[in-house]
Amino acid sequence: MNALAMLCSLAVITAQPAPSLDNEFTVALGTAGLSPAMATYDKNLLRFFEQSQFRTALFSSMHENPWRSPFLVEAWRKQIDPLAGKPADTLSLGGRMIGWGIRRSLLGNPIAASVEIAKGPQGFRKTMQRMQAEGLFRGDLPDESKVPQEVRQAAALILDVAMESIRYRRAAFSNSQQLALEFDRFMKMDPENDEPLDVRRQIEFMESVDPLFLSAGAYDLGLAVQEASVLIQAVSPETKFDLRFETAWGWVVLTGGSNSEHVDRQTLLILDTGGSDTYLNLPNNRAVNNWCSVVIDTVGDDRYLSSKALAQQTVDQSPQRSAERFLPGPASALFGYAFLTDLAGNDLYRSLRPGLASATMGMAILFDREGDDTYDAYTNSQAYAMFGVAVLEDGAGKDRYEGFNQVQGVGQTSGCGILLDRSGNDSYLANNVVLDFPSPQSKDHNVSMAQGAGNGRRADYLDGHSLSGGIGLLMDQSGDDQYSCGVFGQGVGYWEGVGLLLDSAGSDRYLGQWYVQGASAHFAVGYLEDQDGNDAYAGRMNMAQGAGHDFGTGMLLDRQGDDQYEAPNLSLGAGNSNGIGVFVDFLGNDRYDGSGLTLGQAAEALKGSLRERGLALGVFMDLGGSDTYPAATSWAKNGNRQANWKDRGPTATESQLGVFWDR
Repeated sequence: MNALAMLCSLAVITAQPAPSLDNEFTVALGTAGLSPAMATYDKNLLRFFEQSQFRTALFSSMHENPWRSPFLVEAWRKQIDPLAGKPADTLSLGGRMIGWGIRRSLLGNPIAASVEIAKGPQGFRKTMQRMQAEGLFRGDLPDESKVPQEVRQAAALILDVAMESIRYRRAAFSNSQQLALEFDRFMKMDPENDEPLDVRRQIEFMESVDPLFLSAGAYDLGLAVQEASVLIQAVSPETKFDLRFETAWGWVVLTGGSNSEHVDRQTLLILDTGGSDTYLNLPNNRAVNNWCSVVIDTVGDDRYLSSKALAQQTVDQSPQRSAERFLPGPASALFGYAFLTDLAGNDLYRSLRPGLASATMGMAILFDREGDDTYDAYTNSQAYAMFGVAVLEDGAGKDRYEGFNQVQGVGQTSGCGILLDRSGNDSYLANNVVLDFPSPQSKDHNVSMAQGAGNGRRADYLDGHSLSGGIGLLMDQSGDDQYSCGVFGQGVGYWEGVGLLLDSAGSDRYLGQWYVQGASAHFAVGYLEDQDGNDAYAGRMNMAQGAGHDFGTGMLLDRQGDDQYEAPNLSLGAGNSNGIGVFVDFLGNDRYDGSGLTLGQAAEALKGSLRERGLALGVFMDLGGSDTYPAATSWAKNGNRQANWKDRGPTATESQLGVFWDR
């Protein structure tokens, strides 16, 4: 072979792609006579168990073919990555994940006309005249002469787009003849209330809402907020001005140059360009007519609180923490839109009420561009959504997220909650000490349902009207982070929900109890993926680190690093009650410590039942490095590859088994 031919040959060899995870799955499953196409849920059995309504698009895709989950997750990750500082686009993306697909910017800027008006001659005055003509403002036009031009333009833009977006919001709820009554019901809605007529009314109302109209209005308004945020950055924090007036949709406040306290009242718009300020329950939708609420703050160490006492008192210390848990708090959307943007400062976000990007029948955004921030909440907060989308994006800083229940990236029925932290060494804590939400699995731990959790309503033991869970996503892109929760958390799905925790870089620490770290229960999907760093995982009680229960899929992928795994029973690739659990560690010298059904095993199905002929599967794969395994697990050792049969059915797809695969 001459030199040229040899070079060409080498080029062909080096151009070959590295083995894909799809290929790895195929080879590993082949150990048990299975393939990805075969190792799925038997629909002939599943139809006797599932009870659901309002499934999301992502759930259907991931549950129907669990082995494509890494590809699907990576595809969505790649779409989110470039959207830094564009929470409106992330909001729209979240809508597409649950099946509310809109592409308002496909043919251009949908708010271009409003931008032209706002930046044109007398833009603010023309906008106020339009509001006056439409009956939204009474009396003489306000004197805006002392307000900086950039602030006038920003206010005009948001107000003009709001007058356009209201058309979509009205269309979304047009099938309801008593919207104010429904608003009051949802504000007081108790999730523990199982009164049949109340459940029926709630379901009928959810069926009547058109989410595509709701999404269209939210996207346009979100674009306006992003553009307005750029405009007012040019205003010096020393420039003093103050203009306040009331509209039919709430107060408008344009102020700067001082420390302000913004009071708890119906508010349409606040633009604040100076000082360290305090906001009480703002922005939020306080009433059905207060459908839009926007706050933009450019500088200062600000406080966003549900009550003044929380300036000095943490949520877990407050004796009032359960008294207001159903009322909208700061950055809480209810039947509308609530958008909060803070551009600089070390800020405090603290609420006993749902908030800090909480959306129920609406859309919410909290965007904090920079600073070492504290997010402290009780429940239904920090990117929580039910029949809506909520986005909490933090651009930079060492941040601390604390909460109790349904916090830090949670999607309930037809909801998508996205918590996106772009950089910094962050802490995510779901309180497991003050036991306000004791778990049925263990009264010594809280039900967290946090840190990437998709949660549905299980009602087979109640009235039969089960509702599918939504999508909860926690995505942290860099830093050495800490995650801690009780029961249900860290990439967990429950009742047709999808929970995703994606950590891109850093040496991270994960601590949880039961149903954690890529786990699922009841026809759901739980997924945790850590891409880099020397990480430590501790699951203390049961069902962790790639564990699927009851036709649910749990998956944990760690891409590289020398990692440590402290695992309980049903872990590290374990299937229970016809579930599928998958664990994959790609690279690194790892240490595994666990006992029970772990490291590629499955539990036996109940004999004499339909489940007897259903697949239960646990898959453990370590694809590189010299690893340390527990001495008691004789099959778990470097270089070993085997099937662990628990019960052989007529075929492999009708069996309960595990696969251990160490390259």
